[in-house]
Formats: sequence, C-alpha cells, structure tokens
Amino acid sequence: MSDTFPSSEEKKVTLADLALAKGLVPYVRPYAWMLGLTTLLVSLVTGFELLLPLLTQKAIDGFILPAGDTEGIRMLGFEITRFSSFCLLFGIVIIGGFILDFCQTMFMEYSGQKIILNLRCVLFSHMTDLPVSYYDKNASGRLVARVAGDIENMNEMFTNILVFIFKDLILMAGIFVILFTINANLALYLATIIPVIILSIACFSKLLRRVFRTIRQKIAEINHRFSEGITGIKVIQTTSARQRFIREFARLNKAHFKAAMSQISIFAVFMPFIGFLGVLCTAVIIWAGSFSVADKSLTLGQLVAFLTYMKLFFRPLRELSEKFNLLQNALASAERIITVLQTPKAGQRLSARRTHLARIDHLQFKNINFSYTEKVPVLKNVNFSLEKGKSLGIVGQTGSGKSSIINLITGFYRPDSGRILINHLGHGTMDIRDIRRHTALVMQDPILFSGTVRENISPAGERGTDKKASDPGLETALEKANCGFLYEKFQGLSTRLSEGGRPLSSGEKQLVCIARAFAFDPDLIIFDEATSYMDSQSEIQVHDAMNKLMQGRLSIIIAHRLSTVRDCDHILVLKQGKVVEQGDHKTLAAQNGEYAMLLKKERIR
Repeated sequence: MSDTFPSSEEKKVTLADLALAKGLVPYVRPYAWMLGLTTLLVSLVTGFELLLPLLTQKAIDGFILPAGDTEGIRMLGFEITRFSSFCLLFGIVIIGGFILDFCQTMFMEYSGQKIILNLRCVLFSHMTDLPVSYYDKNASGRLVARVAGDIENMNEMFTNILVFIFKDLILMAGIFVILFTINANLALYLATIIPVIILSIACFSKLLRRVFRTIRQKIAEINHRFSEGITGIKVIQTTSARQRFIREFARLNKAHFKAAMSQISIFAVFMPFIGFLGVLCTAVIIWAGSFSVADKSLTLGQLVAFLTYMKLFFRPLRELSEKFNLLQNALASAERIITVLQTPKAGQRLSARRTHLARIDHLQFKNINFSYTEKVPVLKNVNFSLEKGKSLGIVGQTGSGKSSIINLITGFYRPDSGRILINHLGHGTMDIRDIRRHTALVMQDPILFSGTVRENISPAGERGTDKKASDPGLETALEKANCGFLYEKFQGLSTRLSEGGRPLSSGEKQLVCIARAFAFDPDLIIFDEATSYMDSQSEIQVHDAMNKLMQGRLSIIIAHRLSTVRDCDHILVLKQGKVVEQGDHKTLAAQNGEYAMLLKKERIR
C-alpha cells in the first residue's frame, strides 16, 4: 500500500518561481522598515566581526612585537600609544558588536514573527472562504500542512535563512577584500582553491536537494497514514486491519530513516571535506607566509590576521549549502501558500453588480443540470418552487442527487446549466454570503466545535467570549430546540464541549445544532438527513424541534425515512438525478410508483 502525493511537493524551485514572491509583498510591506533595519544591523555586526582580526594584527605589530623604536598604532586617524587605551578600544568593539548582535536578533525575530502572524491569519481566513469543491480536490492533512508546516518554513526564511545568507555573503566578500589588502600574493593562493569549493558546494547541494525532497515526501506520507489511523481507530481495533496498519507505518518510517541517514552521510562527507580544504589552505598560507615574514615583506601580525580571516572565510562555507537547501524548501512553501491565497473565494467570480438580499421569501430551480465531473451527471433537468411558510421534502435512494440540491442552494457548487432563483432573481447576481446569512443547515452528522455551548450557537460567534451566566435569546433557542438536558445534566450555555461535541450523544448534538439554527433565525432552513442514526426517543425530540423551527420559514427536508417528510407540503422523488414523481404524501402513496415502492420497503424494515 502506498500513497501518491502531488508533484508540487517535490518540485524544484527555479529562479522563475521567485516571481511568486511578489504575492507575499502585501504581507511583508508593513514590516519592511524592520527588515531594512535588521539588514543594516547585520551589516554593522559583520563589520565588527571583520574589525576584530585587524585589531589583533595591530596589537601584535604595534605593542607585542613593535616594528622599529616607536610603540603604538594609528587607526581611524587617531594615534594610540598606550596598550591600556588599545585594550579599551578592543573592549568597546566587542561590547558594541554584542549590543548590535542582540538588537539585530530581536528585530529579526520580531519582524519575522509579525509577518508570520499576519500571514497565518490571512491564510486561514482565506481558506474559510474557499469553495467546497476546493476541499474535495485537496486532502485535509495537506491543507493543515499549509497553515502549520509551510508557514513555519516561511518563518525560517524570514528570521534565519535570508538574513544569514546575506550576512555570510557580505562576510566572505569583505574577508576576500581584506585578504588582498593584507597580502595579494597570499590571497591568490586562497583564490586558486575557490573553484574547488564552489564545485563541491554545487555537488553537495544537488545531493542534499534530492534527499530533502525525499524526506519531505516521507514525512507527508507518515502524517497522512497516522491521521488516517487515528480517524479510523475504532475500525482498526475491531478488525484485522491493526497489524496491516502497523506494518505499513513501520515501512514508511524505515523509508524516512533511510532518507535521513542519507542526509547524515552527505553532511558527514561534506563538512570534513570543507574542513580539509580549510586545513590545506592554512598549511599553504603558513608555508608561504613564513618566507614573507622572514624577508620582512609581511609582519607576524599580518600573518596571524590573515590566518584568522581565512578561518572566518571557511566557517560560512560549511553553512551556505544547507541554508541554500533550506531556502529552496522555504520557497517551495511560499509557492504553495501563494497558490492557496490566489485561489478565488466562493462567489468571487460572480458579477460585481450584486443584488442585496434582505430576506428569502421564494426559491425556485429551473431546468437545473449539475455534475461534479464532466462525465457523471448528478442532477438532470430538476424543477421545483418553494414559498415562505411551505416545506419541501426530497427523497430517493443513495446517490440519487438529494444532497447535491443543497450544495447548489448554499453555493458550495454552481449548476452546469439552468437557473436558481431567489425572490425571483438570479442566484448568481447575489453575494453568496447574503444567501448563507439567511440560510441554516442542519446536517446528518452534527458538527460542534471545541468550546462552550454558547460559543457554538451564538450567531457568527459574536458572543463567543461572553462570560455572562445567561443570555435570554440563546436560552430561548435552547428551550425551543428541546435542549433542557443541558441544564439537567450539564451547565446549560456554559457546558464545555470537546472535539466532536463530546460528551453529548448523537441526538443531543443534533438538538444543539437545531438550537443554533433557532439562534440564527434563518429564512430558509435545510435538514439534510437530520434524524439518521438515532434511537426512537431522540428522533421524537428532534422531530418536535424541527417542526417548531419550520414554522413561518421556507423548509427543505432531505430524508431516507419517509416518515420524516410525510407532513411536507410538497415532496420530490429523485431517481438517478431526475425528478420522477412529485406531490404530497397522500397523492404519491396512491400512485403505486417510486414513492410507494420506497414506502413499502420502509414498512417491511
């Protein structure tokens, strides 16, 4: 068993992909001054690092082994003749470098965290507005990775990678210039080995890129398998699937282990190799420099400074290869984030001239055809009309297209052809948020979120953080929805729910969802298999709450059990996406058609 993951996870980022970075500009611009200040501070810190070996040289040549009879040095236009004054200057440089390093670290981390805070909130807000069809095509685990893993990679890019790559490049360039200033002949010895260093970094980077790509893929597979196992834990524990899942999980982890060991092996070769080049250069410089010191064309202080700068030169070389690969990983994450942010929101492609919807009094389907994929039609020429205060029941076997009608009304999908009219105006001329604002959906699987009952049923979550012990409007909604059990067994509106609505039963969760609809006070109420998987007592309570909620509203009830729709004013019978019968319960039962057949099967059961 294996999972196939999209190639975008493994895509190599090229220079052309950097154009996507423009999409990040709006989220970075408010903090651009912080990034600019950080860059300035990094440059100053680099300057202080470059200054220290030069001061060491001056100390050796001017005080420890003074050339000639005059002890002292001249720096920045000042004559320093006392060693104590020089030590004070050295201390000031060290303390100044520490303070600047502290400031640049704080500014860099603060600006990076603010950018990520803004980007993560914008990304989540955008994803809540995406059409449902987007989630049909993208696994939830992968979308979670956008908000978690990819955003964290972006954090690394803003707080570590870009700044330190810039610092390392500036440091190496500065060192190279200073080395030629100290002694051009010795610098040329070092220059001869630069092509070898560049070639080795390019080779190791290519190897690391492949390994990093494999590691990311294996981690994605492990997360997917783990999430799948947790979701289906009851099935795994009650069937023979447990051992199969354990073997598969172990196989994925072994593959990840091999990739991780490959990465370690590459670094185990690369780091010592760069170290070897550094030692080789040191030996060559000491050998050549000793002759220069002997013939007095080079001072001992200059030789020591040269060796110190050369050591500084090789330090960032060991880090640049890894940082470039991390940068590539971060750019790949940026590409995926921007791709999500550029996905049009639900209703975004509709006409700019939208009609404001104050209420819903009438709903009509005219010759609606719809399919999720081009080759499989789901709804075929569906027609119906619904007025305020009336109820519409929709029945049919599994796969007949019942829930697809709901998806079209709520704007989760758009019809292939035909027209949906609300208040005799085209559905597409209205803002989908207006339509949803006047519509409540009670689904087959009750959805409740972690938090209090108050937070779950408050309209738009406006009172989500309200700590009041009571709320008359919300308490009335609970009363109408037969949620007295919340006061008998729990703490009423303050009842705290965990993931999935625990500790409530299925029936209790459905009643709370109906209370949420009461609090929302919709014009159109839709029940999608709202009484499935319930015991008879819970079903009675839910039916009673549904009847109260339907009064004075447009109501649509989708049901397998015909007892749920028998009191509806009008009933549609769907079969393979077509309306094969319609009428009230008494008329359809007498026709001896599809509805009568479904009714007979229900009575047999």
